[in-house]
Amino acid sequence: MEVGLRIPGAGPNTTPENIVTVARWAEELGYHSAWISDHVALPEPEQVKSKYPYDSENQWRLPAETDWLDPFMVLAWAGAVAPSIKLGTSVMVLPLRNPVLLAKQLASLDFLTGGRVILGAGVGWMKEEFDIIGEPFKRRGARTAEMVELMRQLWTGEMVDYQGEFYQVSNCKMHPPAVQDSIPVVWGGHSDYALKRVARLGDGWHPTQTPMAQLADGIERLHRFCEEYGCDPASLTIIARPGPVYPINAETHARHQELGVDQVVVDPPLNDLGDCRAEMERIAKVCNLQPRG
Repeated sequence: MEVGLRIPGAGPNTTPENIVTVARWAEELGYHSAWISDHVALPEPEQVKSKYPYDSENQWRLPAETDWLDPFMVLAWAGAVAPSIKLGTSVMVLPLRNPVLLAKQLASLDFLTGGRVILGAGVGWMKEEFDIIGEPFKRRGARTAEMVELMRQLWTGEMVDYQGEFYQVSNCKMHPPAVQDSIPVVWGGHSDYALKRVARLGDGWHPTQTPMAQLADGIERLHRFCEEYGCDPASLTIIARPGPVYPINAETHARHQELGVDQVVVDPPLNDLGDCRAEMERIAKVCNLQPRG
């Protein structure tokens, strides 16, 4: 089983130097991939009425001045100093963006890094952020599905003629195309809507901050939806990111393997690089990662 990790890109310890340091450690210790989360512009937490799904009281608590770098900038910066690791978003809120511009950014990152991009995709939960940017919150799931269909056409470098409900693009090509045949799209989320999206349009499922029992239930439901939509479950990659919900140890590592998880993404303590390095070394030992170089 492969192991990735979240690198600095948000919070008080986000600096160019720390991104480079943690990315190089990941390369050295044998980690598979580096991941970064996504927000564009934030209101103060007391103004957020949307329910935050990863808090026990459904409250968003981070102040508006929290540092949050653009994911593509962070991944390009990290990818330049760690040439063996994959580069993923965990997760990018697609419907905050224009799909043609987003396709260009992803294809450019894939080109610059030699085909190492993984798009962890989500539809978002914070209506207030959509309001700030001026994108509609309603029907964002349907819009996001069209975005992925359109971007996959643009990444081929062939002539595009896409006529959807929300997006219409004709008589254009995007070059350079993505280095990969198609940038893999792994969907976040835990609802039936999210899992159906994986079965219909995904290359994998990327559940985040999910208890082990919920992870097992989600994989079982995903298999049922794969049967419904004619998708081979073996063609999908399961990338679990437990965050603070449970630790990575011998027991949870073995359970991941039993469930058929292909990769786990860990959140080391990024506020202290000494603690970060120690946790990266511990997890590398638990998961039997092979050092590089």
